[in-house]
Amino acid sequence: MSNEQKNELNVYADLVKLYPENETYLRKYIDILLQEERHSAAAEAIRQLHSLLLSSGREEAADNLTSEFPQIGRIRSGNAPYEDNINLLLPSMMQNNLWLRLHQHKLKEGRHLIHRGDHEETVYLVCEGELAEFVRNSEGKPVLLNLIGAGNVVGEGHLFNPGPHLSDIVANKDSIIAKLPRKRMLATLDTHPILKSALQRKADVRRTVARISVCPLLQNVPLEMRKQLAEVSRTREYAAGDTVHKPGEKFDHVDLVAKGSASFQLLEKGIFKELKTLGPGSLVGESATTHEQGAPAEMVANSTLIIVEIPYSEFTSVAEAYPPLSRALLAYAEKNQSQIMSKLNELQSDQAGT
Repeated sequence: MSNEQKNELNVYADLVKLYPENETYLRKYIDILLQEERHSAAAEAIRQLHSLLLSSGREEAADNLTSEFPQIGRIRSGNAPYEDNINLLLPSMMQNNLWLRLHQHKLKEGRHLIHRGDHEETVYLVCEGELAEFVRNSEGKPVLLNLIGAGNVVGEGHLFNPGPHLSDIVANKDSIIAKLPRKRMLATLDTHPILKSALQRKADVRRTVARISVCPLLQNVPLEMRKQLAEVSRTREYAAGDTVHKPGEKFDHVDLVAKGSASFQLLEKGIFKELKTLGPGSLVGESATTHEQGAPAEMVANSTLIIVEIPYSEFTSVAEAYPPLSRALLAYAEKNQSQIMSKLNELQSDQAGT
């Protein structure tokens, strides 16, 4: 490192110490550290910037930062102690032992806190014990979506999007919970942007875990792996008739149909012919062949469509770590290929007969 580079590094190191909330100085300091391959110090500076973005309520910018600097690993897991300790972010009044005791009640193991379909808009803080959130699959078997331990909350998503609960929440062991009234929580969020950001992030990840768990191939994957997929995924929505993928379009992610339906279509003599329908739980781009060759045909939304985009690298990592998924994906890809080829042959036979 030249003297000039050393001086520049020292200047920005001092500026960051003097003005720790100055984003411009932090970004310049990070750039210099990375240029000098001082990755450990750069990681700490990136974490500092990540915290700054979160504290100002800029969740999207914080997420973009994790994508911009993948080489430091998953920043959030090492920099967000409140992810499982929301109680640390609650206003002091709600952390007060007397206030909590006045709002607490006991929940025996096996008892429901919330039933699927309930219009419950209260947020609950788990003070002791553990709650389990689950849905039932098409066979009626429970699929675990979340384990909610002491210091964590449940029902946060309904602060932002009121409506019926789509899952059951049951005490996994004898528990004590405190009711955090909706109106008071909404008023609190206006003056506590970090709390609002953390709750929104938690609600988004939990909703994505639930959507991933719709997929029959993924619902038996261990919960922590499904959470891992949810944390790095993003959700897209399409209107009926929208083109999702063009023929041959390359994938850098795996599409999971979470809601609605789509279809692969082939244009024949100016008329679109359907090759395969993709309903909730369907995967697209999950196989190495599709990943390399791209979409087999035009993929079009049949109705309002919600798709969870799971990064291909993360998806394959989970499949390698969980062999039953890897085996199931091979069979799934072969079945899809067979169905599409069968439909193509059928269309060609019809064309030849006309």
